[in-house]
Amino acid sequence: MADKKARKRPNKDVRQQVAALPLRIDEDDNLRVLLITSRETQRWVLPKGNLMRGKTPARAAAIEALEEAGVVGKIYKKPYDTFQYWKRGRKAFIFADVTVFLLVVTGMRATWKEQNQRRMVWVTPAQAAVMVVEPSLQALLQNLELDDATQRLVRKHLQAADEDA
Repeated sequence: MADKKARKRPNKDVRQQVAALPLRIDEDDNLRVLLITSRETQRWVLPKGNLMRGKTPARAAAIEALEEAGVVGKIYKKPYDTFQYWKRGRKAFIFADVTVFLLVVTGMRATWKEQNQRRMVWVTPAQAAVMVVEPSLQALLQNLELDDATQRLVRKHLQAADEDA
């Protein structure tokens, strides 16, 4: 019985986080990924943060994307992938395991919470893979470049959104 409880308890040495993978199709029909800079080190990252009490992981990822990048759209509830990195803590680095959710971007707010604290750029997945420093995030973005099914999903959702407009 104690073993079951131990397995259900999260590892306190690992921080569980969520991230949005903001995607859109550009005017040349190419898939684009939104990267933002982290506030402290100014490295290129995805919008991400901690789990939020009372919110599903996908909803928490969508909220992070809105607060950090001002983007809104369709968040997919099923995780797309995960990546890991060492998060800078107050006194030490903490290992973080990040669950990533696709966010098909349909709009951008004129103002948002962290607007003046970050830079942002839309790039291809291949370009994004070169810009980020976390090796497992690089791999995720390299795989996205080759992921035809996800690219079709994004196109399909955006076409449906255009037809509804």
